[in-house]
Amino acid sequence: MRYSTQTITILFALAILSGCADSAAPYTAQSQSRDLLDLDSDGVINARDRCQETQHGAKIDNSGCANSLNQVEEKTKVIMFDFDSDKLSQESEAQVATLLEKLMELPAAKLLLIGDTSPEGSESYNHELAQRRVDTIHNIAKKVGFPTQDIITQTFDQKDRATTSISGREHRLIAVGQWQESGAEMMWTIFTSEQKSR
Repeated sequence: MRYSTQTITILFALAILSGCADSAAPYTAQSQSRDLLDLDSDGVINARDRCQETQHGAKIDNSGCANSLNQVEEKTKVIMFDFDSDKLSQESEAQVATLLEKLMELPAAKLLLIGDTSPEGSESYNHELAQRRVDTIHNIAKKVGFPTQDIITQTFDQKDRATTSISGREHRLIAVGQWQESGAEMMWTIFTSEQKSR
């Protein structure tokens, strides 16, 4: 039995149309089983967030919890004495006292004092001068109430002096304040470098 081309085309079209005869069921809204909000704005949805009150700007892990920070920070200050002197002006003494008071407010604060001199003079004389300069700052620290057990002292001629990055006999006295930083590690922002330099 032979079919004409026209008949085959009609049968083919009917076969296609028969597949479309049933209409799709209307869409029914599905209830959302997960909380897709992010109440603490840390980038992790509430459904996955194990730490619901993350500090704004903190670095977080995949569970929405802040990365903890526990490290020693330090700041170096060079205190300039007059040539061949272990005395400071009242203004310089007040500035040193203010710095020490600020350091005391930080957790686990320590103070490293490195007495230094210029190269003129004998080794023994320079050692004594460097020690007197250390004593001057040590006395200021005691006046403001800095715990003496948290003060470490050195002079330029000691072998166990500070790192070479802050060494050099052109300095008069180097004070290194150290403290413990803990809490949440913060993300870098365009203001991060500016804040650290203050």
